[in-house]
Amino acid sequence: MMADSKPGTATTFVRSIYRPIELPLELLGQCAPCDLFNARGVLLIKAGAPIPALVHDPLWPVHLFCSAEHAQMLSTADPAYVLQQVGVRLSQLSARILQGEHVSPGELSTLAREVFDIWMLDADACLGLARLAQHGQPSVWHEVHVALIAAELGAALGLDPERVQGVIGAALTMNLSTLLLHDEMFALSGAPSAANRAALRAHPTEGVRCLLRIGKFQQPWIDAVGAHHENIDGSGYPEGLKGADIPLPARMLRVADTLAARLTGRKQRPPRHWNLRHAGDLNHLVQHVFGDDLAHLDAPMTQRLMRALSRFPPGSLVRLSNSELALVTRRTTSSSAPPRQVLALFDASGNPYETPRPRRIDKECSIRGYAHDKLRTLPRYDWEKAWGYGLA
Repeated sequence: MMADSKPGTATTFVRSIYRPIELPLELLGQCAPCDLFNARGVLLIKAGAPIPALVHDPLWPVHLFCSAEHAQMLSTADPAYVLQQVGVRLSQLSARILQGEHVSPGELSTLAREVFDIWMLDADACLGLARLAQHGQPSVWHEVHVALIAAELGAALGLDPERVQGVIGAALTMNLSTLLLHDEMFALSGAPSAANRAALRAHPTEGVRCLLRIGKFQQPWIDAVGAHHENIDGSGYPEGLKGADIPLPARMLRVADTLAARLTGRKQRPPRHWNLRHAGDLNHLVQHVFGDDLAHLDAPMTQRLMRALSRFPPGSLVRLSNSELALVTRRTTSSSAPPRQVLALFDASGNPYETPRPRRIDKECSIRGYAHDKLRTLPRYDWEKAWGYGLA
């Protein structure tokens, strides 16, 4: 799956890039229409061999991958589209709430389930696109990004799917009553006004009131929204809770919210990304990314999250030793191994390749450093295609 590709056509690219799929139920017991691999590129089911029913067993831990060329025929899943539509509907629901219109708990729970499902299918693509695509309202896209990071943290903590979905739902609704105010904060150059500061401090409580007016939600969802700005050292708001008095889902949201804000930045604060000099040591990496905020966060959680995201998280733009600008699309869980998939997008002179070129990271072609901090703006690119989506 990591083989280099020679300059060529888009057809060459879709044959050399692999993405996870969920096989249609009607194919179980039938002959595989193409070769099917695991995440490491090991052939599991050869084209023409019967597909065992266990591939649809929820307890079967192996994701099936196939070339993007065949995936387009087998699966309609598209993380970019799903996440964008979740953002659009979340914006619409917020507007309806502000106008006093009826919104049901099921509408919000459905969004949480859709985010969970697409993250379960292709977490790497979801995380990468959340960093790079950034659709619609900044405040809404931030919530989507936080939801995905919270899902990663939930998995790292061993939470069951229902609890992970609840944390995702809390992330999508944590600022539901003040999205417009948060949009103002993203664009603000100076300090917020006294009125805005008061509204920001009140928004966790207002968020809970908003959810209670809508209907019945699970208590952990409510707790997470109400306490997502509480700090582990007691310096947070609105209650000044400390340590274990802060509900677990709220501590998760606080970490995920902080990391998403760090990676995105805002007008008055540039983003902060991974740094190759610190990436080899987990403690140094956590300190580099979270900075002074680390004193306010659940430290073991930050370490588990950063370990899960790896030294080279999906969506990282890196500079290669041959001076190409490349994108990490598939991570590895090993702290020492290179990413599973890296695609060169621009040549050494900054010219875009017609199609991405897979690069094997080894002694001949290594990652020289992270490129995000040296790029004033992200290059224009159809990011979803790097994960094998939107190619038709």
